[in-house]
Amino acid sequence: MQTALEQGHLAGPHIEREGLAMFRSVIALSLLALAAPSVAAERITKEPSNSEMTAIFDADQKARQGPDVDWATVGPQDETRRKRTQTLLDVGALKSGDDFFHAAFIFQHGESPDDYLKAHLLAMIAVARGNAGAAWIAAATLDRYLQNIGKPQILGTQFHTGPDGRTTQEPFDRSLASDALRGTLGVPPLAEQEERRKSLEKTARPVLPSLPKPALQTLAPAPSARTFEAKLRPVQCGPIPGAEALINRTDLRWIVVGEMHGTKETPAIFGDLTCLASASRPVIVAVEQMTTEQPAIDDFIGSDGGAAAISHFLSSRIWTRPMKDGRSSEAYFHLFQRLRELRAAGRIASVVAFQPLYNPGRGGFKASDYENALASSLVGRVRQGARALVLVGNIHAMRTAPTWAKPAYLPMAGYLPAQTTINLDARWVGGSYWACTSDTSCGAQTVPSSGTRPARGITMDVTGGPYAGAVNLGVEVTASPPQ
Repeated sequence: MQTALEQGHLAGPHIEREGLAMFRSVIALSLLALAAPSVAAERITKEPSNSEMTAIFDADQKARQGPDVDWATVGPQDETRRKRTQTLLDVGALKSGDDFFHAAFIFQHGESPDDYLKAHLLAMIAVARGNAGAAWIAAATLDRYLQNIGKPQILGTQFHTGPDGRTTQEPFDRSLASDALRGTLGVPPLAEQEERRKSLEKTARPVLPSLPKPALQTLAPAPSARTFEAKLRPVQCGPIPGAEALINRTDLRWIVVGEMHGTKETPAIFGDLTCLASASRPVIVAVEQMTTEQPAIDDFIGSDGGAAAISHFLSSRIWTRPMKDGRSSEAYFHLFQRLRELRAAGRIASVVAFQPLYNPGRGGFKASDYENALASSLVGRVRQGARALVLVGNIHAMRTAPTWAKPAYLPMAGYLPAQTTINLDARWVGGSYWACTSDTSCGAQTVPSSGTRPARGITMDVTGGPYAGAVNLGVEVTASPPQ
């Protein structure tokens, strides 16, 4: 099947459609095999269950009970249970439908598509050996396998709740299996699934502390951002599904995008969003760079972008400071090049650096004071009445206190007026990013795939969460090294 799909990719759309049709047909046959009674199922085996396998299953289930599961401990335990279960399979110690049912659960709690595919196979054997209840775990493992190889689930057994409390089943192809077939497999119909999704989302919605909004502090003077001539000229913008609804809101003054610094993709999509947002009126762009670097930024944004301008810009502290986090990356430099092009097209009135000089004082660094200073600098440096697009670290972009913060504090975006602000979290599906783990140690950091792949575009979160919505990148990200 994989070969057919690969051939379709190489040979053209006609074969690719045939490969996809073959894939869907194989999945459909797998479902029918589960739903239809088999000869093996009629000859229910009388083999006794393996006591050790039962004990492994019981331990697996017990580890997941209670409100405070320590997943850092459960993960290694799961691996040990999988290894022992595999040994029991290899020596032929598992005989009964219950044995294979229990083994399917162990591999369902694995870490890779191969684990989920094996769990699906074990569940099918369990059904064939008389355990009718294993049809549901066969369905669930099939869905989990599909999502982990980048395909949509087809039955609807997989629900994913993010840290913002938003629960989704996507990607989900609802057309391949009917509700009648779902019922045969012990899977609820689509209407019940949607009710469960809403219930999970309601339960998972974070309970966030309500914090006072202190007055913005007064900061030391900093170089003002240059205002450029803004006469709109047409440019080509990369599309972002869902962006139009935000851009068309005439009351919206602040569009804040929070990122994990150090990816190639987030600065690129921020450039696309700036391009789209400036189609009808010029905008101001605010970046998390030191206010002392404002003259260097102005010089480059106002330049012709030639070799001399680039050389002069790259000599500034943005690129030469010792700690090279994601804000001094190649991708960030390409963003500045994009902003210079948009300025030349009359789409940008100013590019504002707003990270203030911050003196912690005797008490040492306090996150609450620093977030207040960030907000004060941003509000004070962006011209009144202008629409601003802000690129900042994802913690600063939150409008409510991080749940892990002790003591709780209000992030930068929480100081902006809620009625005229949209804060978006840049989200990806795994990959790598460039980060500094100390003042002297920086490099590419990896994060695993989340298992779901929301398509590129802007989506809204549940009300009351840390972000109003998300800029979904739709891809695994790649680390961007220092410029």
